[in-house]
Amino acid sequence: MSGNLYINGRLYWKTRTPTKRGSVDPYTRTSSMYANQASTAQRRREQRAYERHFEQDHVQLLPDTLVIWERKPYRVVEVKEVPDDLWGDELDELFQHTVEAWEKRSFGRPKPKRPTWKQRPVMILLRADGQTDAKPIHLRARASHEWAVLPEHYAVCRLCNELPPCQHEIDENNIEATMNRAEDLMAIQPGCCLGCTEPITSRMKAVRFPGPNLWRPDMPENSAVFHARAECASDVHRYKEQWEQKNDAPPIQPELPGAAGDDA
Repeated sequence: MSGNLYINGRLYWKTRTPTKRGSVDPYTRTSSMYANQASTAQRRREQRAYERHFEQDHVQLLPDTLVIWERKPYRVVEVKEVPDDLWGDELDELFQHTVEAWEKRSFGRPKPKRPTWKQRPVMILLRADGQTDAKPIHLRARASHEWAVLPEHYAVCRLCNELPPCQHEIDENNIEATMNRAEDLMAIQPGCCLGCTEPITSRMKAVRFPGPNLWRPDMPENSAVFHARAECASDVHRYKEQWEQKNDAPPIQPELPGAAGDDA
């Protein structure tokens, strides 16, 4: 497992260690799928199981709680509320907008209050785990921020003290993947798809990029070609991003037949 996680196109790091969800305020349990069903012995048992799992998976941040910060384990030293006069204009305005929205459409919810507002700022004091003499770091966060809470038993890299996969492991995996990809690219014959490496015949639709071949500079110009099919689309997208950066995005013909003579 690489530890890389893509969410909405952005790359996030995720530890292999199982974690729980931590919050400054106690979690409010949401209704389960069984809440609106008829009360039977089986439904009540399932509801109890849901409630038990929820309680086990959600943790309130208290002193001595183990959390992850910058891929390393830290202990919570203290959680402090930020005084009202130090919120800042941005949060003051956001809170006012929240109150105004509630006044228009409350839907039976209680009126937002500054001391319990989920977006209020708090100060989190953390100390590197196992380093009792280390100076605590002070972090300002929203009360709604969700922290990854570690169990008492966890593993770290002996070289950098990061939770696995550490940055060194990720870099090594990326280098290996890059080298393997480069080896695959160098094995591609002229007239073959730069994505799947298979030949593109004159009867196939293809996506061809004009200019120098960015992935195979040793090949002649206008040789960057891909199959115009779903399984090669991700490679087309990656090449197109690089090509647009190089060429300031001039217009291209997205689909055209493979060049005559490309049959293998």
